[in-house]
Amino acid sequence: MAKNKSKAVHAIKIKHNAPFSQKIKKKEQKGQKQRRVGGFRSLANFDVSRIKNKEKRVQILERKQNEQKKTKKMERKEKEANPDREKLGPLTIDDKRELDENFVFDEDDQEELQNEELIDEFQNYFQEGQDPKIIITTSERPSRQLFDFLKDVKDVFGPETHYWPRKQFSIKEIQEYSINKGYTELLVFREHRKEVSQLIYVHLPAGPTYKFKLTNYTPCDEIHHHGRFTDHNPELILNHFNTKVGRRVGRGLAALFPSKPQFRGRRVVTFHNQRDFIFFRHHRYMFQEEGQKVALQELGPRFTLQLKQLKLGLFNDDGEIEFEARDDYYIKRTAAFL
Repeated sequence: MAKNKSKAVHAIKIKHNAPFSQKIKKKEQKGQKQRRVGGFRSLANFDVSRIKNKEKRVQILERKQNEQKKTKKMERKEKEANPDREKLGPLTIDDKRELDENFVFDEDDQEELQNEELIDEFQNYFQEGQDPKIIITTSERPSRQLFDFLKDVKDVFGPETHYWPRKQFSIKEIQEYSINKGYTELLVFREHRKEVSQLIYVHLPAGPTYKFKLTNYTPCDEIHHHGRFTDHNPELILNHFNTKVGRRVGRGLAALFPSKPQFRGRRVVTFHNQRDFIFFRHHRYMFQEEGQKVALQELGPRFTLQLKQLKLGLFNDDGEIEFEARDDYYIKRTAAFL
């Protein structure tokens, strides 16, 4: 008698029909994926190179180009309909800068400042037109690189600029000698690891004293197609010195150059303040096409100044500190004090 062989029983999955609402959701999700890939809504930001099929890629590219043409046409119509609308560009860090509380923008503040400036330390220069007489010195044991820098800078300020060897003299001794000889400005250039790193500027005979960090020095010889400047007094441009401290810095920098420029030389010296970095540039301008156009030729050198301290009085005096750049001042890139 044959034995009954038991057969293995396998469970069969019963497929239930999904509800109608779920089918609709699946179709919507599928349509969204297609729109993202195929770009049925917008192809402006879609990367056509992702499509491997050449025929499909050409079709999508044509649709993308047609869409761009339509968008430009609509923008053109909007501009024609609103010709007086201002064109808004991208915001720069200068546009976002946080102004210091001493920022001068009211007429009342300007009048008060102008009255103070009539009797400040620079009144002989601005009111009486006194020309500067500058003495330049260095840190102890200067390197050859520092002397190369002095060669470029010395002739920028004018003929009344003289170099005094530092040797073993202190800044206080050079300061007293300069006052006795009738000098009006003292410039001390310091270096770190054979690179120019600091400028101490003392306005004589009563101050104030400025301390600048000096960076990004580019010699005249390294400037492409640089020119050679003459002995004519340069014109001076001071940009964006808008706070009370900025005005003090601007007046100090202006006092380094003769008050009456000689326009025949066509020399221009620019101090451009941008986020408290003062960029120094030196150009000659040339008229073209009978004065209709102007071309610039850079003469050099280039360097950047950053104010670290502004103090009343001379270098060795215990005067009031008007401004001192602390480490926490420039945590935000939008902070500005000049």
